[in-house]
Amino acid sequence: MAKLNEICNKLLDLVFLTIYWFVSCLPIVTIGTATSALYYTTQKVIKNDRGYVSGEFWHFFKKNFKVSTKCWLVHLILGFIFADEAYICYQMWRDGVTIGWMWIPFVVLEAFNLVMVIFTLTYIARFEDGAKRTLKNSFFIMMTHLVKGILLLLLLAAFVVAVVYFPPLILLAPASYMLLASYVLEKIFRKYMSKEDLAAEQERNRVWQ
Repeated sequence: MAKLNEICNKLLDLVFLTIYWFVSCLPIVTIGTATSALYYTTQKVIKNDRGYVSGEFWHFFKKNFKVSTKCWLVHLILGFIFADEAYICYQMWRDGVTIGWMWIPFVVLEAFNLVMVIFTLTYIARFEDGAKRTLKNSFFIMMTHLVKGILLLLLLAAFVVAVVYFPPLILLAPASYMLLASYVLEKIFRKYMSKEDLAAEQERNRVWQ
């Protein structure tokens, strides 16, 4: 019975966390901050049972608003450019214009940008750096673990498809994706954490258990 209650509480936390994410995403410019807060809270509260969903989410949202917004806007602009160029080239390709084949590399660049978004916004949730250093380090980590990044993008696509075919999943999908992705991302991020930071985090998790 206790285990069932624990599972139900976790599911409720995922639902509330998803709602907070949707609400804070309403202005497009805040999607980056909201997503970083989503990963941070999923990792800290859902996975490691430290703190409470509401408090941790909004605390992180306010604390890292500037850095995450700057990084998000960079990716948003790049994403718009790649998508726009891909669309234009695709239309040219359909009309028989030879150069239209360029829609393919632009789609690849868009996918590459999406993978980078995943690494950048989750990196912010794990490390305290300025915007430039965050983008630089995230790019390095992504390139070092590109295969896993592609797998995370495919997992994201699977969640999107699942929501399209079963809309009620929207109440769980964003937070659930971050929870599953954290099992991949945390193994990567821990490689770049100092022994002192790893020991301190392990101790914090032990105290809350």
